[in-house]
Amino acid sequence: MEGERPAPVTHHPFQCIASLEQGDKPLLLAACGAELLAYSFADRVAASRWCSGNTDPTAETINGHANSSDERPAKKQKRDSKKPSSLSRIISIRVAPDQSHVIVVTEDKVVHVLDVSPGGAFTELSQRAMPKRPCAVRTLPDSSTILIGDKFGDVYSLPLIVPEYDEQLAQAGAEGAKSTVEPALFKPSATPLTVHTKRNLRALESQKKQKLVTPRKEPLAFEHKLLLGHVSMLTDMVHATREVDGKTRRYILTADRDEHIRVSRGPPQAHVIEGYCLAHTDFVSKICLIPGTDLLVSGGGNDWLGVWDWPRCELLAKVDLRKALSHLLPSVDEKMAVSGIWVVPVAARTDRWALCVACEKLPALAFIDCSTLGNGSPAGAAVTVFKTGEAAVLDVTYYGANAGYTLLALDDRRSDGCRVRVVQVNGTVDDGETGSKLTISEVDALDEPLKQLSASDGVAKDGAALDSFLYTTANLRKRGGWDEENEA
Repeated sequence: MEGERPAPVTHHPFQCIASLEQGDKPLLLAACGAELLAYSFADRVAASRWCSGNTDPTAETINGHANSSDERPAKKQKRDSKKPSSLSRIISIRVAPDQSHVIVVTEDKVVHVLDVSPGGAFTELSQRAMPKRPCAVRTLPDSSTILIGDKFGDVYSLPLIVPEYDEQLAQAGAEGAKSTVEPALFKPSATPLTVHTKRNLRALESQKKQKLVTPRKEPLAFEHKLLLGHVSMLTDMVHATREVDGKTRRYILTADRDEHIRVSRGPPQAHVIEGYCLAHTDFVSKICLIPGTDLLVSGGGNDWLGVWDWPRCELLAKVDLRKALSHLLPSVDEKMAVSGIWVVPVAARTDRWALCVACEKLPALAFIDCSTLGNGSPAGAAVTVFKTGEAAVLDVTYYGANAGYTLLALDDRRSDGCRVRVVQVNGTVDDGETGSKLTISEVDALDEPLKQLSASDGVAKDGAALDSFLYTTANLRKRGGWDEENEA
């Protein structure tokens, strides 16, 4: 919250997590600063580590666990000598539907594609530097194409696997983005001897004060397509498919800082806008599709979640978040900012899902039964609040749809506790006041093994700098007067 002193730092939290399931050996992928760690749930060990600054495409294996049991353990790779402060931190992780590739985006605007072996070993396949910082990453269902939305408002499509003829150009483009190019000194072509009028002399003096020449922007040196653009900062994006007249159509739904949710057709007709979902009066930071339905849930700077019939661009309901989370706010007039919306499975229930919502810096999650969304009830959907102690929730993922294990990445920097906690979303109970509510239980048997991963890496000392990296959603809120955009 605003005016709050940064918490003392004993270790760096996991800013992003994702799960990857290859056969019967699910993996937890956790980003800690510039490093990506793979944790094997089956073996209860950390399997491998990849660093964004490592020039070796093969990641370091930990104790040989990333190798299959019938192979000789791989030799431990030498760690990169760069200092952690000089490495580019990870801002996004996205697992492709084929469960064999991971897209990692770093602060230096580079999109890394990693191959993941069944044992959890990482091999970097490509690096592609984008012109603006990516803020939303999705992959198409066939795992052949990546959709990248950036802070400038543009959405690009890139092939997941870089064609052979493109590899050298992509590598050169990534290296060019990381290298520091000295700008040339500016030298006016005119002199006082060739300029005579007062107006031109003033212009010449102004030119002399310009010390550097703005470098010319080079085109992207790899295969890409510009699909669509917003006139405002893009904040989130999802890809959807829907049956229309017996044919499967693809759609791209995008949200921006100017309260818009746009429904566009998928490639190659992404320039065609189907409509807008308009009701928010503040920024929209997150949007989420509900599986098996035409429902979209949106959240941002307002005190409520919007439940939409997105093909018709119709608002069906508003879920009051402030009412559910008001006891956690430091003051009654404190503004809220939705920092994450996820869909997680309900344990032991096939095709039943729960909505999971995080508000920035609040030590709690709001859970909602997806079957109650958009049902037209005037009371709205019942919200179950799960408190996470004093630690805010940074990211959420799940594995094992039947078991329904939901993993929470926590900003638990104040202690040596577990940075990842495991819970199960169970069935509903009637509390007599608000109707049926979900119940949440902690899975201690999985929490304990994860503590070894939590205690291993990521020491950080500057709490204020860490806050500015982890908590950016509230900065989307527009303020009075001249509005300056964040640097892309």
